[in-house]
Amino acid sequence: MTPKDDAALDRLLNQWAAAPHAAPLAERTSRQIETTLEASLAPVRPLPPQPKLALRFWAVFAACSLVLIALLDKAGFHLMTGWQMTWMAAIFAAGALLFSWALAAGMVPGSRLRVSPALAVAGGAAGIVAGFALLFPWRTAAGFVPEGRPCALLELMIALPASGIFWLLARRGALVASAALGAALSGLAIFLALAPLQFQCMFPNAPHLLVWHAGTAILLVGLGACAGRIWEHRKLL
Repeated sequence: MTPKDDAALDRLLNQWAAAPHAAPLAERTSRQIETTLEASLAPVRPLPPQPKLALRFWAVFAACSLVLIALLDKAGFHLMTGWQMTWMAAIFAAGALLFSWALAAGMVPGSRLRVSPALAVAGGAAGIVAGFALLFPWRTAAGFVPEGRPCALLELMIALPASGIFWLLARRGALVASAALGAALSGLAIFLALAPLQFQCMFPNAPHLLVWHAGTAILLVGLGACAGRIWEHRKLL
């Protein structure tokens, strides 16, 4: 519907709303509304099923992660054990799949929520926190803050454009602004950032990973949810 159609329809509805409460909708007004709505209709391409949408998001995550891992420094490969790399890769892939399902569901309002954004956030956070806490040694270095700032900054630099990419892909659906949508978008983008960040990080110890990798991720998901809530509020004004 064009802005002109919107204005015409709003004008007609406002005229009816200003009439006495018990007054029925005038036949002429009803025909004008029908004509306006019919003129605004346009054919659209049906969206694929929710599983296929989720798989597309996950495929973009996997492809971009591999490209970034190839481009960035690979110090983490030499500092982690095969067991650590295998489990962290599985956690990142599973977390990204959860957020892919949540984002795919958000493209079709009213669709069945196979994975809710809240479940994706809880599952993703639990996975990375448990992985960092259980798989890596608990030791700290004297340069804890100077060592951590570059990792947090790199995570932010990857997550911001990644969220834009996923937003462009999700716009094919009928997105409804909400905190849940903001969390789903930012969560998938952050998992895309976490994967290459892990394999290039020179400090594979639990305190560093929990604070600078997982802590930054949780903070950014929270900011994404806040941004979605603000966007929702602005659309309601």
